[in-house]
Order: sequence, then C-alpha cells, then structure tokens
Amino acid sequence: MSRTMYGIYGEHTQEACALYNEQNRRWLLTNLPNQEKTAQKHGVRILQQYHSALEHTFLWAVEAENAQSIEEVMAKTAGRFNTVRIVPLITFQEVIERCKKVEMEHFSKVRRMMSMPIYSHIFDKYRY
Repeated sequence: MSRTMYGIYGEHTQEACALYNEQNRRWLLTNLPNQEKTAQKHGVRILQQYHSALEHTFLWAVEAENAQSIEEVMAKTAGRFNTVRIVPLITFQEVIERCKKVEMEHFSKVRRMMSMPIYSHIFDKYRY
C-alpha cells in the first residue's frame, strides 16, 4: 500500500496548553521521548511539526498508509488535550501537474469538438 502525506491540524484552549497546565505539561515532557516510537509502531512517519504557542495551534506533516493509523497515534499523544483534524495533502507541484493534465484534457476535448461537423459553424470564427 502506498503512503500518503497528511496534515494534522490541532488546537487547544489556553487552559489546556502545556505552557500553563501543569498536568498536560508533565504528560508532554514524560511522553515526548516516546512519540516517534509510538508513531512508527502505527506506521506513521512524522515529517515536520510546527506550533504557534500563542495561538494554541499546530500543524504537523506526516506520512502514513491511512488516516486511521494517524488517528490511533493522535489518540495516544497530542489528541489527549487537542482538537485534531487529519487531512490528506499533496505538494504544490502536484497541484500544478494536475492543472496541466486537466488543461490538456480540456484542450483535447475542445479540439475533438472543433473537428465535428455539427460544431464547425461555432468554431469557424476562432480558426486562424
């Protein structure tokens, strides 16, 4: 099965923030060393982790075979005091390639239509 890149978007309240909540801070500091092992155990590879401490939000980029694996990891880690959304991601270059493909398919379809006698009167004014 192929691996997909996912974004994990999370947020918590100021009251739940590990900077201010002693219980969550202790949990985080105690369990942080095991986070990578927990992820690997579920087939999840953590690529990057970004946090905005004052906004109480985070964005992680991970690779996994499916979102359920990520859900299992998050339930055992950051999901304990964060609301989490898991979404599939693609690179911007992949967006560009998809746009090119759609454009080529559209162009081919228009060319086929232009060659059909039933549509020729419509396209005649656009021919060079």
